[in-house]
Amino acid sequence: MDRREFLKSVVLGNVALVLLTATALGTEKEWWELFKKDSQDKRPNIFIYVADDQYIGSVGCYGASPSYTPNIDKLAEEGMLFTSAYTPSSICSPNRGVILSGQYPLKNGVHANHSGFFDGVKSLPNYMKELGYRAVISGKDGIQKPSDLYEWEFRIKKTKKHVPGADEPRHDRHRVSDLAAIEAMVSADDDRPFCHFHAASLPHNPELNKSLNGLEGYDANNYYMDYELGQMLDILEKHGKTENTVVIYVNDNEAKLPRTKNTLYETGTNVPMVVRWPGVIGAGVTTDAKVSFIDFIPTFMEIAGGQAPEIVDGKSMLPVWKGETDAHHEELYFSYTGVIVSKRRQETPYPIRAIRTERYRYIRNLNHTIPHPKRKILNPYEELYDLQADPEELNNLAQNSDYDSIRGELSGKIDAWMTRIGDKGIESEFETLKKYPPYTKKKGSKK
Repeated sequence: MDRREFLKSVVLGNVALVLLTATALGTEKEWWELFKKDSQDKRPNIFIYVADDQYIGSVGCYGASPSYTPNIDKLAEEGMLFTSAYTPSSICSPNRGVILSGQYPLKNGVHANHSGFFDGVKSLPNYMKELGYRAVISGKDGIQKPSDLYEWEFRIKKTKKHVPGADEPRHDRHRVSDLAAIEAMVSADDDRPFCHFHAASLPHNPELNKSLNGLEGYDANNYYMDYELGQMLDILEKHGKTENTVVIYVNDNEAKLPRTKNTLYETGTNVPMVVRWPGVIGAGVTTDAKVSFIDFIPTFMEIAGGQAPEIVDGKSMLPVWKGETDAHHEELYFSYTGVIVSKRRQETPYPIRAIRTERYRYIRNLNHTIPHPKRKILNPYEELYDLQADPEELNNLAQNSDYDSIRGELSGKIDAWMTRIGDKGIESEFETLKKYPPYTKKKGSKK
């Protein structure tokens, strides 16, 4: 008996039981109310809030002082803070594609910024709808090119109102979230649990002018992003959803500081992440377990009562969340694609690949003979850092003969990983440029 047939048999069994009870109740209305109560879905809701270009050192619970992130800080007091959460890339669309698919960027198709999934790739809305959840997205959608399967049940767009301090044309992207629509979704008369993916546009540049509390610049961006998170958490509390909702706050990739965005150093890939699940995750807990964005899909599917297919690259984080272990991945893999396929097109291939173990980080710059198109500097072909002795990754050991065996081992692992995910390096970037030709203005368009 497959899962669908099993669930059907359970429902029919409940109906039969309630029909027997209905004789004593006497009315159809009373029977239906009893059945609805008996069959209500008790699985938790899932709410994931993704910040945009927020560096870890700007978050209070990660050491920022003064803190402009009081709601994230409170969430950490009530749940689990991760010191070793990693994004597999270092730019927007690829990271969001990994959260949504559980697959590495070169495997799911979203490896160039502003690109989209390969046709045939299933993602969060597909998986959660099949498991009986409402699949909802609000805010920014980093998957900007359509594919055949990427379809949410509900989309909640931003309002037309700009956030406080966004009073110049350059701030146009920073608009207020539609909290009324989000509240209507949370409070809807629908027995199904929801999986709500909210993607903020903040604290990403451009920086705001004087805003709430007199703040301006990056601090104002950070504060308003946190403020909206607080508003959404208040909605859960108002409608009695707090106790039965898993809340995940995470940032998509580091930014603002040198060697962060568009790089695969520790400062470009280690991101803040906090998870709250009352009754399951302890309060005020910190874990050093190494987790990756590839782990979200298998975790959400296990929470929903399903199992991730083999094509998914990650594994469920539930043992870590439940405090059963403080270890998860022994090694993590990373990629960066230099080309961009939006209106601000970047056609210079610059693939970077990396692996991080407990002690070492190995980086390979595949097109090292030219300057990095964003950073405008030349990088060596290989970089190797001892993270214990050199946590800031300043002493490149790749040419040190004492480390030849380590460099060779990690280089071989990169080769094997690239083969597994279908990564062809520079050729993959050229294929993406061909798939997404240059933007051309539509006839009659004023834009």
